[in-house]
Amino acid sequence: MPRLARVKGTNTTYHIIMRGNEKKDIFLDKKDKTRFIAILIKMKEKYNYRLEAYCLMDNHIHLLINDNENDISQIMKSINVSYVYYFNNTYGRTGHLFQDRFISEIVADDRCLLAVSAYIHNNPVKAGIVKKPEDFPWSSMREYMGQEAGNKITYCDRILGVCSSSYSEAIPTYYQCVRKLEKTEGIFLDIEEDKIELRRQEGDYIESFEEGRAKINNELAKRGLSMENIKTDQNLRKEMMQMLRRNSALTLKEIGQLCGGYAESTVSVILRGRPVK
Repeated sequence: MPRLARVKGTNTTYHIIMRGNEKKDIFLDKKDKTRFIAILIKMKEKYNYRLEAYCLMDNHIHLLINDNENDISQIMKSINVSYVYYFNNTYGRTGHLFQDRFISEIVADDRCLLAVSAYIHNNPVKAGIVKKPEDFPWSSMREYMGQEAGNKITYCDRILGVCSSSYSEAIPTYYQCVRKLEKTEGIFLDIEEDKIELRRQEGDYIESFEEGRAKINNELAKRGLSMENIKTDQNLRKEMMQMLRRNSALTLKEIGQLCGGYAESTVSVILRGRPVK
């Protein structure tokens, strides 16, 4: 069997979630999901990104994308605009289809990459749609199992390479990992919409970058502190970042900007509890 190199690129991998506006379905028919996949392929050709996993649920989408040194915001804008144009034209509608902007987090290392992909592939199982992830036709799980070789759109080598250097060993090892993590809850980016709605009603949800800036300034003022304290105090910096992450849909890049100008990769490391040099 061919051997898989353990790929360790310097590009950024994102776990991305897009949800239907007002919790509404964004796919009304199988042909809609077929069109969305066609758009993913088209944009892959345009931007040369790597799609490492995906799952298309009726009212939301999970994507695991390596930007391959492209602008992830531009990639997602192109995907969104193309699909919304198709959807609105097909169903004679106007207005927003997706809820706000897409939500993302950086996947920082191989261990997280493996776990996030398993989480994505378990979405239909968690929702009670299927009993086994490979039974769901609108995810990349079948490609990982070697069952969709002729229609492959997903770059599986990197994640399988984490499991083993040999395909014959990597596929069953990956499958065992996915099933093992089937009941994992709450450790990856997701949207608990009822909790967010409650926070909005209580006025405790940060809706914009400017609201995030005001929240940081208010928290610092209460303690008689300034932005310089965030830069010098690791515990305070982590606390502020966690507060923004829990109570907003701000990107890691925006959180980094609000907390002293840190890169999104650094924010990801801090939020996962690792020391930053």
